[in-house]
Amino acid sequence: MGTPLKLVHIGAGGFSRTRHAPTLQHLAESVDPPISLEAICDLDRRRAVGFCEAFGYKRAYTDLEVMIQEVQPQVIVCTVQPPATAPVLERLLPLGIPIFTEKPPGVTLAQAERLGDLAEEHGVLTYVGFNRRRAPGIERLKRWALENGPVRYLRAEMLRNRRLEPEFGIGTAIHALDCLRYLGGEVEAVETLCRPYEGTEARDFLVRLHFAGGFVGDLAVLVDCGLLRERYLIHTTNACMETTLAGGYSSDFCKPGEVAYRGGVVEFDDPAVVDWMVAGGFLGEHQAFLEAVQSGKLPDCCLQDGRRSVRLAVAVHEEYKGPMEAFTPTGPDPYVRPAGG
Repeated sequence: MGTPLKLVHIGAGGFSRTRHAPTLQHLAESVDPPISLEAICDLDRRRAVGFCEAFGYKRAYTDLEVMIQEVQPQVIVCTVQPPATAPVLERLLPLGIPIFTEKPPGVTLAQAERLGDLAEEHGVLTYVGFNRRRAPGIERLKRWALENGPVRYLRAEMLRNRRLEPEFGIGTAIHALDCLRYLGGEVEAVETLCRPYEGTEARDFLVRLHFAGGFVGDLAVLVDCGLLRERYLIHTTNACMETTLAGGYSSDFCKPGEVAYRGGVVEFDDPAVVDWMVAGGFLGEHQAFLEAVQSGKLPDCCLQDGRRSVRLAVAVHEEYKGPMEAFTPTGPDPYVRPAGG
């Protein structure tokens, strides 16, 4: 086996604990060249120490600069809360160390553009955790579209229950928008219709995307519909395929998996992978990041690409209708609550 890559991790919150840390622990025990979980940094020292005990990280820190100086890492994983992502990455990118970061890469378009520029300026290899891209069902759907195209139409739905946070469009619906970009290519124009929930700041999003390839796609984001389901469909001539995501993104009774139809009959109907780490794309995205580090080749969802998904998500969040090249954000940071609110 090769020499282990020294990895440090920033952010020991709930999502890191349930998704990223178990995945990294698995990789530390199985990949070649291996990774070494050198340290975790979190503002809450007790939480950082607990992270070490649970997942085998060697040291706990509360000071980012001290950790970087003492460990001298070769790769960084940053999974802090969305409002903290841009400030932390702005400190890290000038160091030139490869970085895996959770989405969104900035909660405003200005932040996302700044991060993309910094990554470009300092020549840093980055990976943004749009995990749907590495879900086996989505990768199969993309391959199917390439083999059976041209694409005539895309459709996606993100159905959730009691997800009433006002920033849902930026913080979570960005996953579906990014996935549609990944499947269909660049978006030239968007039409957004929102339906509010009375007495809250929550909204459903009904979105039509006009792709550069000459076809359209539709996305329904329903934040309080009583079930979980995330599904993507691609239609070509006389055939279509759809993927219903597993890994915690669809209720079990929604039958996660992949199914294709051609000429009026079922071509295949396969259940989703059971292992959440694989099904949700978490193992795939960290493997893709480490492979990019080894090869030096910029991955498909780097900060430079991620800012395009942020642009699309901000446009949808602001209920924009029009060409993407003409979009200029006018709203405030979606994560900033009004005074007294």
